[in-house]
Amino acid sequence: MARLLKYFILALLPLSVASAQFFYFGRNKVQYTDFDWHVLKTEHFDIYYYPEMKDLAERGAYFAEESYTVLEQKFNHNVSNRVPLIFYSSHLHFQQTNITPGFVPEGVGGFFEFLKGRVVIPYDGSMWNFRHVIRHELVHVFMHSKINRILLDHRITQDRLPPLWFVEGLAEFWSTEWDAQAEMVMRDAVVSNYLVPLKEMESIFGSFLMYKEGQNLLQFVSRRYGDEKILLLMENFWKSGSFEEVFRITTDRDYRQFDEDWIYALKKKYYPLLASSDEPSGSSVPIVTEGFNSKPAYFHDARRKEIYFIGNRTGYTSIFRHAVDSVREHQSIVIEGEKTDEFEAFHLFQSKLDISRDGILAFVTKSGENDALHLYDINAGAVIATYHFRELVVIGSPSWSPDGKRIVFSSIDKSGSNDLYIWDKEAGQLTRLTNDIYDDRDPAWSPRGDNIVFSSDRTPEGKRGVYNLFIYDLKTGDIRYLTYGSDSYYSPQWSADGAALLLASDRGGARNVWMMKFDTSQHAAREMRRLTHFTTAAFDPTWADSTLVFVAFEKFSFQIRAIDNVYAAFDSSTDIVPLHFAVIDQPWQSLSIAGSSEAKTLRYTGEYSLDFAQSQIATDPVFGTQGGAFLALSDLLGNEQYYFLLYNTAQATSELLSSFNIAVSRISLQQRTNFAYGLYRFSGRRYDIGPDEFFFERVFGGYFTLSYPLSKFRRISVVTSLSNSKKDFTDDQSGEETNFDRARRALLLSNSLSFTQDNSLWGPSGPLDGGRFNLTLAYTTDIQYSNVSYYSLIFDYRRYVRLAQRSAYAMRFWLFYNDGKESRRFVMGGSWDLRGVTRWSLHGKKLWLTSHELRFPLIDQLGIRFPFGGISFVGFRGALFFDAGTAWDDTYHQTLGSIGGGVRLNLGGALVLRYDMGKTIENNFTRFGAGVFHQFFFGWDF
Repeated sequence: MARLLKYFILALLPLSVASAQFFYFGRNKVQYTDFDWHVLKTEHFDIYYYPEMKDLAERGAYFAEESYTVLEQKFNHNVSNRVPLIFYSSHLHFQQTNITPGFVPEGVGGFFEFLKGRVVIPYDGSMWNFRHVIRHELVHVFMHSKINRILLDHRITQDRLPPLWFVEGLAEFWSTEWDAQAEMVMRDAVVSNYLVPLKEMESIFGSFLMYKEGQNLLQFVSRRYGDEKILLLMENFWKSGSFEEVFRITTDRDYRQFDEDWIYALKKKYYPLLASSDEPSGSSVPIVTEGFNSKPAYFHDARRKEIYFIGNRTGYTSIFRHAVDSVREHQSIVIEGEKTDEFEAFHLFQSKLDISRDGILAFVTKSGENDALHLYDINAGAVIATYHFRELVVIGSPSWSPDGKRIVFSSIDKSGSNDLYIWDKEAGQLTRLTNDIYDDRDPAWSPRGDNIVFSSDRTPEGKRGVYNLFIYDLKTGDIRYLTYGSDSYYSPQWSADGAALLLASDRGGARNVWMMKFDTSQHAAREMRRLTHFTTAAFDPTWADSTLVFVAFEKFSFQIRAIDNVYAAFDSSTDIVPLHFAVIDQPWQSLSIAGSSEAKTLRYTGEYSLDFAQSQIATDPVFGTQGGAFLALSDLLGNEQYYFLLYNTAQATSELLSSFNIAVSRISLQQRTNFAYGLYRFSGRRYDIGPDEFFFERVFGGYFTLSYPLSKFRRISVVTSLSNSKKDFTDDQSGEETNFDRARRALLLSNSLSFTQDNSLWGPSGPLDGGRFNLTLAYTTDIQYSNVSYYSLIFDYRRYVRLAQRSAYAMRFWLFYNDGKESRRFVMGGSWDLRGVTRWSLHGKKLWLTSHELRFPLIDQLGIRFPFGGISFVGFRGALFFDAGTAWDDTYHQTLGSIGGGVRLNLGGALVLRYDMGKTIENNFTRFGAGVFHQFFFGWDF
């Protein structure tokens, strides 16, 4: 919908340049890849894929049909229509989908779009996780179908679903087993005392905590009251509009009573952990405790000792440096991400950092269509090389060879395979080490240079999502087990002498750090011992001389912490596991559907269906009663969209036929260059700032627009339109036509060119960091009668300087300029621009404005409690502002201004309420206005 609004605004800009000051900012969803879509039809699914991932699509088809059989029994229901599944071979490809108009964040593993019943899923290298996400999303499909069937059977409008905690909790409960990650979250929530009871679950709406609490809650319902109660919660859904009442009818417990049972059971389960395990803060040294931090890497030389890590404390994910010695500054940003084309996005929890012995930091970011491998010289403080690999989409966890000439990393190619590669930076040669369906990740080059250890699911237990460690022999190409079993092992890190290996493992139910010791003479592992005994989790271990540095999860944050003298911790550990090498035998195989009688592959062709239809009637005291309808169609992939607008502005029966308004537009989003074109016919009374404010206009014509995204942050847009316009000026009271000698006819040719840049980061009421910029040039001329000829300039620059975590200094500079025959006027005044002036009371063909604002948190939460309940408001923001500017036609009159303060309140993320008060500055800044002005309005900060 945002793109649709952009195209309509751009198309209308030359017709009414006054509206151009409200043009569209925002980032771009870039269609880098030209997907050649095919369709695999199975018994219940239409699976959309591109040829490079054919094998993956066939395996996904097997998982989908397998899940359908299981869920059909669990729901006691079958889905009557065929289910469209759209697969992508990587998350970077998935982020280009047009099925949802918004941006897809890093952590989203797939989604179900209920309007057309589409399921969209990326592959992340793990076949087990692929199977899990397919089943998770199909739970949504079955639930949506079953709930609608139940409501229909009881003649109730199909306009509601159960609350999100139930929807997502059930999708997790019926799609996967309880794992170490879920255990980590629930342990921390209970032990750290931030568990949210069912009665208050809406306070964590949509968060990962809500997913895991919902899953745990339904496990408890199944265990305490019986698995059939979960099905009854859906089958009783028609009995009440309140899900709490449905819950009470089904379980004989209201939310408060249930919370008492559930929370008590969780305390009994998790409180005893404190007798045998520690919270991370209780037995380790803090290094970084604020925000979300991961993947620490250590570097030292004669001058310094530093830890580099990926973190998100400011809203932008970046690389930070922490000085271990106390002489230098403790923390600083090394590479700021998510602001530029080169460092478009960091993969916060996916790709580790590594530093060579001579101080070259290797890291990965999304850069354009694919990931890029960057080399940063720590001593020079600059990026010295960036490598793009055309056939590799996602890159993960680079690791240096001991000589600093080669880098091993994992990568997902266009087929979806996640394998190991070596890049020889001197020879400029890329070598593939593995090539199979298994998920190979976290490679680490041994100090001797002859082996690479990595984590993979290539054991028979891998089909259950279990990862073990393996050794790749660079001389022979052989792969051997380093660990074997039903516990997972991740993130191996060699010691400098090659005699020990740090790793993370969920052995024992919670992920902790372990150390493996080697017999260097025989190059064989002897034993493994656990170094941390945490209630929650520890991962991403790395060496800092003899100190263990790692990431710990506590109080719902990812902290970087340390334990001194790692060898002493190893010697004192009583958790010992003997080890031995073995040659790999009989890895698991993935089943698929291909070439059978119940599956066939077809070439995708656009199939259009209705997205939404809406009608509306409105009554206006000036323009009278108006009514119309709006329809939208699109193909299944969302690439091609059609919009139809029809409404009537007649104020009398005689005007019924002449006052029809219609617009038809087609928008194509399939290629990188987005384009739109359409036809329109508008007729009715209009209002314009000027001597004759009311006029009647009939205009029909067409437009064409191109929008080319240079990157996620920058784009160029071109619009051209041709329209036939007839104006008749009217009396503003009677609406009758007057001034017939001034009636105007024109054949308008309009062209505009815009450049837009936006890398701003938003807080509760508006941007806090980054910047926004737009420059638009437009020219409109009457090519038939020469009645109209004017050009337009729009300049808008906004800059946001972060002062603290939640505070910023914001600046805005406007210059709008129209000149020529029948040029339109801009409007200004009010809470959105020049405060203290009556809303939209300033108008002119020229306009300038500058605004400066100090934004800061004011009140985090304000609550009112009544005998029957309470209400609370969160996120009050404060602002101190200064505005200056004016609007004029030909003669510049005076500069106006204002100074004051205000309060903003965000309501549910959809609406910001604004209250400002202050003093106006008048007469070319020579005096203050009388009294104090007060303005209450709505809208986001500029």
